[in-house]
Amino acid sequence: MFSTELLSSIPGKINGTTQGFSLILPELVVGLWILISIFADLFLPGKPSKFADSWRYFIAQLGLLLAFGLAFQRLNQGLAGFVSFQLFQVNIGSNTTNSLILALGIVLLGLNQLHRKTFSLEENIGFSSILLGSLLTTMSAHFLSVFLSLELISMGTYILVAMRKDSIGARAALPYVLFGLGTSAILLYGISLIYGLSGNMYLFSADLSRGLSTADPVFAYLALGLLAVGILFKMAWVPFHPWSPDLLESLPASWMSWISVVPKIAVSVLGIKLIHYIPLSMVSTISFLAIATLIVGNLAAMGQKNSKRLLAYSSIAHGGFMAMVWLFPADQALKAVLFYGFLYGLSTYLVFYQVDEVTGDSIRSDDMNTWAGYAQRNPLRAATLLVGLIAMIGLPPAGTFLAKVTYFSQLWEKYQNGQQTSVLALLIVALLVTAISVFYYLRIPYHIYLKKGESRQDLPVAKLSGMDWGYMLLAILLIGALIHPNLFFELLKV
Repeated sequence: MFSTELLSSIPGKINGTTQGFSLILPELVVGLWILISIFADLFLPGKPSKFADSWRYFIAQLGLLLAFGLAFQRLNQGLAGFVSFQLFQVNIGSNTTNSLILALGIVLLGLNQLHRKTFSLEENIGFSSILLGSLLTTMSAHFLSVFLSLELISMGTYILVAMRKDSIGARAALPYVLFGLGTSAILLYGISLIYGLSGNMYLFSADLSRGLSTADPVFAYLALGLLAVGILFKMAWVPFHPWSPDLLESLPASWMSWISVVPKIAVSVLGIKLIHYIPLSMVSTISFLAIATLIVGNLAAMGQKNSKRLLAYSSIAHGGFMAMVWLFPADQALKAVLFYGFLYGLSTYLVFYQVDEVTGDSIRSDDMNTWAGYAQRNPLRAATLLVGLIAMIGLPPAGTFLAKVTYFSQLWEKYQNGQQTSVLALLIVALLVTAISVFYYLRIPYHIYLKKGESRQDLPVAKLSGMDWGYMLLAILLIGALIHPNLFFELLKV
């Protein structure tokens, strides 16, 4: 039935598949923990919901802490190498990024527990799938692993967006699923064209660079354009952004912030590798799309009177801002995107959770009046929310001020070296939309501090809770990043 040649080749194929598994223990733990979570959930039917949620949180956090410990150990040891027939590459960039992503996951689940949010099996699988897909995306060294990793992120997102069963959830989920299926097919076709032009799908291969540089420019740019569709969809860049506002508006704060932050960090790091391996210049194209994304995201947010929708549109702008690192030198790009991405993640958690807590699950065209008197009801939370919104703008005393200054200085240096008008235009637009963001981000603090709410006598006394401690910790980290930014880079070895 089986030839001797086939049977004799099996050990070699197994060795090739398992090659370098010792380098990806954190990712293997996350994948294994998804299976453990599914198995453990078999014993939870019939148990009280509070007990079931606590058990799921315990299992998920145990896996995350174990994976983070292994990732941090790998980072300290400086491990590097190829995995599974060179489908994945472990290096300082992927080690640093994955440690940061795991840390953001731990913070998210901690905030969820402080808010006593439910945690169903579907939410656990969706969260973990996005996490694992993001971890694998940063290590991908082959277009096959790029495609599968991005699809794993999509599958997790499909699960989370389908959690809301009403008409609002259906309206948000359907466009995302249709967009996702379409862009996945286009991405796969772009990869097949790249293989046809170069005969190779390894990102670091000389054959790939040679094939694209010697091919007909029309076909080369067509292949790269189709590839970009699948990648930019994950970043919610214009014109692949229409799914984002409705989707994020319909989700609770935890999954709204998770989808807004982690896939964008992973895809930004992937883009750094792709841009520097591809022999064709993409500066003008990236600059034009980034300009369009910044303008659309910020101008659309400026017209919103619904808090969640305002933040959803602003996340589009942040995605455009984050991926401007594709124009920077590789080493500076990695440092810039990790610093910006981590602080953006913390500020997103700080703001999104409070918005979800105050405005609730209902979707109204105008909910700004719900913020009136918030500073009177809970002055501590109002102060931390102000810090979070200032951080999203990129102003002192938040560390995102340094992150944005780094972006602006790198763009200016890029322009001075190349004298490209598109880069100068991007720098000018980025500065202008940052000024515009002050207007819509501070609309919420305006209602908090300057609009009257309930009379002071009727207000309950606010007690310091676990949520307050969580918000204070996030605010302190954001401010501390401005005071001592080098600590961040020392911890992450970049």
